[in-house]
Amino acid sequence: MKKWFKHPLAYVAIILAMVCGLIFVLAAVPGFNKLPSGTQNLRVVVLDQDQSSVSKNIATHLENKLPFKMVTATSLANAKRQLNTRQAALIIQIDKGFYQRVTRGQTPKLTYTVNQSNGLLQNMVTKNVTTQVTTQVASQLTTAKVTQMLAQSAGKALMQKQQAVAKQQVKQQLQAALAKSPQLAQQPAQLKKLQQQAIAPVKRQQQQRLMPQVKKQAAATAATLTGQVATTTTKLHALPTNYQYQFAPMFLNLGAYLGIMLMSLVLTLMFMSARHVIGKWSALLAVQLNGFIGVLAAPLVTLGTLRCLISFSSSAFWQLFGVQVLFGLAVFEFTLAIAFLCGGLPSMILQLPLLVSQVVASGAIIPRPALNGFYRWLSTHTPMSQGVYSTFNALYGGANSGYTSALWWLISLSLLAVILIGWLGYRSTKTNPLSRLVPFTAGN
Repeated sequence: MKKWFKHPLAYVAIILAMVCGLIFVLAAVPGFNKLPSGTQNLRVVVLDQDQSSVSKNIATHLENKLPFKMVTATSLANAKRQLNTRQAALIIQIDKGFYQRVTRGQTPKLTYTVNQSNGLLQNMVTKNVTTQVTTQVASQLTTAKVTQMLAQSAGKALMQKQQAVAKQQVKQQLQAALAKSPQLAQQPAQLKKLQQQAIAPVKRQQQQRLMPQVKKQAAATAATLTGQVATTTTKLHALPTNYQYQFAPMFLNLGAYLGIMLMSLVLTLMFMSARHVIGKWSALLAVQLNGFIGVLAAPLVTLGTLRCLISFSSSAFWQLFGVQVLFGLAVFEFTLAIAFLCGGLPSMILQLPLLVSQVVASGAIIPRPALNGFYRWLSTHTPMSQGVYSTFNALYGGANSGYTSALWWLISLSLLAVILIGWLGYRSTKTNPLSRLVPFTAGN
């Protein structure tokens, strides 16, 4: 027993357990420090298709009251484009005829458009926002301000009607006066004076009757305001309710990343030994070919298994295969560059926290806008989030928004880094303890 605890590996095992726990805490927990306030950075598009005084008042009220980045759109097509590219989380559409339905005592309508091809938190927040908006609009319809707008509208309508009646009365009086005194038609000044004398009492009479009618009509209109709103939710890209579908993109890419990272680590150890036997550049070429075969083979197994668990079409399968191959190449070159830089096994000190941080920043749980600055930067400059969003697109729909080009850039830059590190960092012809971990001989 004493000999056991004299061996250094016994203490390395303990330290390894401590370091792994520490890495996960330090890499993952800070990613949630902007929640729940970070969700206020989500963009919500308000589209007012009615353009009435009441709908404009409601749109302004929503912009002032809801804790989100409220923006307006000029057209539904433009709003849907923002939603499809994940620049916006929700479209609130005040339908045409909203004001008319209010004045007629009918239930006005709102239409929500959502893109469910997103992470769990964003979908939950979006659903909560629609409930808040419905409540806010319903309460706003019964406020004094809206009632006053309706009264003003009623007053204008009555005024126009009464003016038409007044003109008719004046016309009748003038015709009666001309019938008695036809010579007035030859006297314009006298005729104009007579017209003004006829208009004045008619106006006074109309004004006296108008105000009570306006108040009566406004009160009747206000009484019809029930504070009820009819809502319709349109899904740009629908997601099945089963949570297997929601989490499939995250676990598919997490498993792929972890497997490829371990593959790159093993191939780095082989390279460090094989370069002394077959030459550095031959060994590097073998590493790249070996990695490419692994990247091609792994998705066939994982996607085949995934298709047994959740339902998606054969076209989606091959689209996913393309996404996973591109994602796998980016992860391979990215993790291989870090492994080459750190000499194989020691790179795990950097690789593990990077993996955990990318899971938080991937978008599968927390949407990009809700992350703090560091994790948002990590989300756009590392492979995981590009793979997760591309997987969402392949399975459920959505615009590319630069995910593919970002992966190609990662592949190119990481491959260049691997070549430079191999050229500059592995010049020694002598073997070291790390290069002897995976022995490679000419007989292999």
